[in-house]
Amino acid sequence: MIPIIIYLIATAQLAHYSIIIGSLLIHELGHIAVAKWTGLKMTSCTILPYGGEIKIKNLLLAPTHHQWLIAIAGPLATAMLYLVAQPFQFPGQAFFNEVQLTILALNLIPILPLDGGQALKSILPKRYHETLLALSISLSTLFIVVTFDQLHLALIFTFIALQNIRSWQYRKYEEAFYKIVTKQLTLP
Repeated sequence: MIPIIIYLIATAQLAHYSIIIGSLLIHELGHIAVAKWTGLKMTSCTILPYGGEIKIKNLLLAPTHHQWLIAIAGPLATAMLYLVAQPFQFPGQAFFNEVQLTILALNLIPILPLDGGQALKSILPKRYHETLLALSISLSTLFIVVTFDQLHLALIFTFIALQNIRSWQYRKYEEAFYKIVTKQLTLP
């Protein structure tokens, strides 16, 4: 991150990056608030240059509607932030609006690990999760090609594709872990 921050300072874009980071924090706080409300515990929250990631303990064991609510809470927080800011005029408002709409649009795309993909995964029967992961790899790769002229979006979709490829490689381990944990929970 240090080289990125030095670049942003040198190019006078630190204020823009602050808007992006602040927006991502609000987005992730939406997920955190609903996770707490549903009784789940967050184990970590990481804000990365291309987005945020929250780890929630036993999320896969939570009821489907809780998983869906947690997934959709981030985009709802982003939409609320956008709507609350609209009556006010402030420097950088055009960039602020662009960031909110970009975060919202990206997270509503139904590919993993984005919120739209997580929401879809929560309502799909378990047997389709592997299909959703394969579709996510294909679509994120397609989005790399389509957004190639917009470097920041192409990089985001590159990270998404790589994360999905890693998830594909470890899918059998995740499935085995889920089976072991659910079996332990059902034992007397």
